[in-house]
Amino acid sequence: MRLTGTGKMGKDMRAGAALLAAGLLLAGCGVGRINSRDFAQPSGALPAGSTVAVLPFENLTNHPNAGQIAADIVSTELYGVDGLRTVEVGRVRSRLSAGKPAADAASTATASTDGQPDAAPLDAQAAGRTLGVDAVLAGSVSEYGYQHGLREEPVVGLNARLVRVSDGAVLWTSSQSEAGRGYFSRDSVNNVAQRVATRMIHSLRPVVAATR
Repeated sequence: MRLTGTGKMGKDMRAGAALLAAGLLLAGCGVGRINSRDFAQPSGALPAGSTVAVLPFENLTNHPNAGQIAADIVSTELYGVDGLRTVEVGRVRSRLSAGKPAADAASTATASTDGQPDAAPLDAQAAGRTLGVDAVLAGSVSEYGYQHGLREEPVVGLNARLVRVSDGAVLWTSSQSEAGRGYFSRDSVNNVAQRVATRMIHSLRPVVAATR
């Protein structure tokens, strides 16, 4: 004797399980929570061919090297902006260390939690003069690590501003943060930081005059 009702129930259960699995898979593949705010001067505020240096980012997190990591990632993204010439990050650090652009030389670095140096706030315009560039990109890291809860999600928050050295004018500011992705495709903190930096520098592009 064939129990058609039981067979239908089994099919319904299998279909429900398949839908649940598909939903979880999509949740795992979806992008995490994103917050983004950008403000920029009119297009072409920075002439094409301008030189830009990324200063060491101020580290406001418990991660010992978050400021250095963020500055490196942002600098790499900046290389892809047409019309800008980016100063290599190692050269920036060595020249700042040698030149001591801030009034208080000790403010160029502070000890992090593991004894390694990390960035403290710099006078962006003074640093730019020491480096001999047209503009500097300065910033801070507000989040860099894992958010604890039902599941540990990687979270990154960056804030940045582009300062014209000649007059100290702020041409662009950006505040970006993102929490990592879902259950089955868990991100690393560095992957999230890369996406945050990519969005950040994309918003800067209109500030640079088109190349001729």
